[in-house]
Amino acid sequence: MARYYLPKKDFPNPEQFINDIIENRFLNNIKLWLDKYCFFDENKNKFDLRGQIKLLRNKKLAISSNMISLQDYENYLQRINFLYESLRTQGYYFPKPYEGRIEWRLVVGLGNESVYETSITLHRNYSVPIIPGSAIKGIVHHYAEKHKKLLRDEVIEIFGSQNKKGKVVFFDALPIIGQNKDFIVLDVMNVHYRDYYQDESGETPPGDWMNPNPVFFLAVEGIKFKFVVASKDSNLAERAMKLLKEATKKIGIGAKTSAGYGYFE
Repeated sequence: MARYYLPKKDFPNPEQFINDIIENRFLNNIKLWLDKYCFFDENKNKFDLRGQIKLLRNKKLAISSNMISLQDYENYLQRINFLYESLRTQGYYFPKPYEGRIEWRLVVGLGNESVYETSITLHRNYSVPIIPGSAIKGIVHHYAEKHKKLLRDEVIEIFGSQNKKGKVVFFDALPIIGQNKDFIVLDVMNVHYRDYYQDESGETPPGDWMNPNPVFFLAVEGIKFKFVVASKDSNLAERAMKLLKEATKKIGIGAKTSAGYGYFE
């Protein structure tokens, strides 16, 4: 996929250009901006993710709901609810949705392809952070088998197998966003012993003389996500929802769960 950038000569003051866009409400697709546009400085050095967010948020280093068209997102939610109602008329049973608040921070899609080397899963049209249904199904499946919460036949009934389709549908978890809330923040992880990790020969020892290598990435905090499942078997649907709640609270979802990310209250 081609990557595009805005040449320095076309925009002699990138920060002023970004501010003009924000003030005039033209910038309402953060995913497109982060994925496709990249500023370069006068020495043709690419802005890193920290620099890009600094431009986008006027040095606050976070992405706020006032940069996204919440009206468009509300319209999208109405269409999603219409889809749920349509499925109900076809015999699908929906347990009560689970609205879970992030305990600290969440990062889904950290390893996805990105010009910044780290990424985050945002809705391609509305720029809101989402948790794909496939990711939800994966962690619930893992939790059920690891903690022996289900018999083998129940696992196949809910999640399916290579030869059988699962009977429970896991939908994308969508955020519940309030007005003027900074919910996508710039985070950092520091690799202290890069030379040690990259030395395949094993001859380089880790040491305090090595320079840390900060890696910036985006994370979500301070909002709730709405989790929805459905099945034509009400018992399986309720069982899946119970497992989903347990999995998000006990093993987390997304990247860096061992560091406390991805857990829900």
